Amino acid sequence: MSKEKPVVSAVDGTLTKSDDQQIADHYDSAAIEAISAIAEAARDKTESNGSLHEDDDDDESQDVAKLFPPLTKEEVINCMFSSWYPKLQDATFKSEIIMPLEKNFLTYLLSDGVFLPDSEANPVFSGEFEEHGISKYDDMEWSEEDEPTAGIDIESTTAEIRQVIKELGGTVFPRMNWSSPRDAVHMTTSDSLKCTNPSQIYLLLKSSYNIASDIENGRYMPREQLGEFTPELVLRQWCNLVPSMEFRCFVKGRNIVAISQIDPHYYDFLEGMTSEILAKISELFEAHIRPNFSLSNYCFDAYIARTTDKTYIVDLEPWTHTVEPILFEWEELLEMNHDGLPEIRFFPDNVNTMRYFTRKRSTNRYPVEMTSTTFQDTLSQLIAQTKDQAQI
Repeated sequence: MSKEKPVVSAVDGTLTKSDDQQIADHYDSAAIEAISAIAEAARDKTESNGSLHEDDDDDESQDVAKLFPPLTKEEVINCMFSSWYPKLQDATFKSEIIMPLEKNFLTYLLSDGVFLPDSEANPVFSGEFEEHGISKYDDMEWSEEDEPTAGIDIESTTAEIRQVIKELGGTVFPRMNWSSPRDAVHMTTSDSLKCTNPSQIYLLLKSSYNIASDIENGRYMPREQLGEFTPELVLRQWCNLVPSMEFRCFVKGRNIVAISQIDPHYYDFLEGMTSEILAKISELFEAHIRPNFSLSNYCFDAYIARTTDKTYIVDLEPWTHTVEPILFEWEELLEMNHDGLPEIRFFPDNVNTMRYFTRKRSTNRYPVEMTSTTFQDTLSQLIAQTKDQAQI
């Protein structure tokens, strides 16, 4: 007879055992070493990205914010996807904007909990259960009152999304007015925003704080200052981007003053491409962005496709302290003049790249609990209790 695994309480981390040998079987020295390694890696990451010093980060952010003039409504609206895409669509990835969004769909996105509507939940999981002769609804007793999908009909939006996915080649990634659900990629099996059906899109949107904030409050400035705006769902054609070739560009006085590598890894070939990178980004800027985008100060992300020799606009953001400056500091960007060639920076070799990122950015891809000291303390307590139990 196989032995039952000991239960670890999700509340307090305590162990429940049926006998002493069971603990020893399941928590041998190799397992303890593996858990310890996970804890050590998590602790190192937390310390390196600065989340142990949240108060310091908040104070620093407030100090930097004081250096900027008040952001205007014009700047925020100009950086909304539906504002810039029609003017710059020849220089970016093919996209479709769905708006206005039906009221039921917005209600669904802002409702509590992460669940899929009936029309999408059934097809996603049916094959996995029924191929083993098990009904999805065995041992499940839902009342209409308890059922999370009761009363929400978004079939018209779902049908529209399916059609757009088909038109864009079958694979897309979603975003809203200003944000993408990049803070929810931990919910996916692909660790990316790649979607092939509405249910995958809904899972990302429902799990994302960025998206909820876009819908309820807008972005970059308080809603009472921003005023009314129309929420929009954007589906963009999926492309397999090479991370090393994406760059953040800082425009001041309608001139590029600085360019930073975005992906936090060292690539030895980038320095040898400095002149080429500068030339391609400058060409994109002069031919498309500067003539068609009216703001004087802003940021844009660019992607250089080496296979097609084309450079694309990925996104545009206002010139404000909440935008991650990556390899620069906002203090130095604010002091830069726009004479001559822009300064370009790449991640160096043998350097802890996470120190370049603020706590705000480093937690974008994970639940906050995974980057907090509480998580580290609980894991350490579990290891200590496991060792004690194994020695009984």
